[in-house]
Amino acid sequence: MKKLHAYIFIDAANFHYFLQRAGWRIDWRKFRKYFDGIYEETSFFYYEGVPSKSQFFDLHPDANIPDFAKAKKKKLDFFKFLKSQSYKVRHKPVGRVYDSTEGTFKHKCNFDVELTIDAIDNIDDYDVGIICSGDGDFVKLIKYLKEKKKKAVVLAAGERLSNKLEDSANQVIYLEDIMNHIKLGQTK
Repeated sequence: MKKLHAYIFIDAANFHYFLQRAGWRIDWRKFRKYFDGIYEETSFFYYEGVPSKSQFFDLHPDANIPDFAKAKKKKLDFFKFLKSQSYKVRHKPVGRVYDSTEGTFKHKCNFDVELTIDAIDNIDDYDVGIICSGDGDFVKLIKYLKEKKKKAVVLAAGERLSNKLEDSANQVIYLEDIMNHIKLGQTK
């Protein structure tokens, strides 16, 4: 039986709130190993923002420039680690948007377009496209992958999964169901 080639597209921000609430982190080596054990060939794309000065000082008003430099370096060092594990990392500075209804700044770093372009640009190279996000904005991408005869899989936390995205995928993997295989600090 032919093993399939999978491309895994990870919208890191989409996992953030679930992981924070659950109190655990992903071990990205184990994450890669988990999918390498299922598919013959894998490629991993990772999307996440880099702290910007405005975002950092909004969140840490008593901090100073060396604190910001340290936080930014920590994130960039993490990206270097991911690259050493053969992840293709896409990043950009976190943006700042004023919310006039609340009188506060919100911080955004959306990668929907970049993730979609990578999925489409590489479509001839994989059999399975795994979208690691529960964001309903990816319904159109999932449907497109299926139209192109690709298996379209969604990996997301159950509580953060759009019903429309869940309904459109060929398969859904719940982050909670695989956490023992990918959790930082576990022996599996």
